[in-house]
Amino acid sequence: CINSAAAALVGGPYCGAEWTTKTGVGSGQFWIKGYATSTITSGGKIALLVAGYNAQDTTNAATYLKTQAVDTDKTYLGTSSTSAALVTTTA
Repeated sequence: CINSAAAALVGGPYCGAEWTTKTGVGSGQFWIKGYATSTITSGGKIALLVAGYNAQDTTNAATYLKTQAVDTDKTYLGTSSTSAALVTTTA
């Protein structure tokens, strides 16, 4: 479902409904999220997770990342290669 680097970032090798529960990413969606601290980063570098619910969604995420301005300190939830919303949390 996801590779070991992505699994390390999100806390496990989630698939399908488990992936949606953990990330909020469902069918037809993708996620772009920067991780400042993780088990796979060091030296102040970040890991950037670019993942979709399925292969086409991941392709859309990669295209979005290449063609749109993305702040790697933020999280984005997208639905196409040109459409994504900034994910915000409320206190």
